[in-house]
Amino acid sequence: MGLMVMGYHDARIEAVSSASAWAFAGALAPKHVRRTYGRAAVAAAIENGLMPEELSEVLAGRRVVEAFPVDGGESVSDYAHRAVAEMMVAYLSYAPA
Repeated sequence: MGLMVMGYHDARIEAVSSASAWAFAGALAPKHVRRTYGRAAVAAAIENGLMPEELSEVLAGRRVVEAFPVDGGESVSDYAHRAVAEMMVAYLSYAPA
């Protein structure tokens, strides 16, 4: 059964799967859920031209889902696309000291 979750910008209530609901918990989400989102984002970033070294700079030792948190109810595919966009912005705005 889906969990009822309040939308962030409105009072609408959405039904989301229990796996998506875990995304709200961040570090409390099961490791396999965090890993699934993170792996999808890394694969999409590399597919979109971000080099592994550049990705490492952007992440600065953090895990992908720590650096770019999953929005509640976000599918793995949607998360990967959004995270890659945020990674690209972070990379382009990175100014080495």
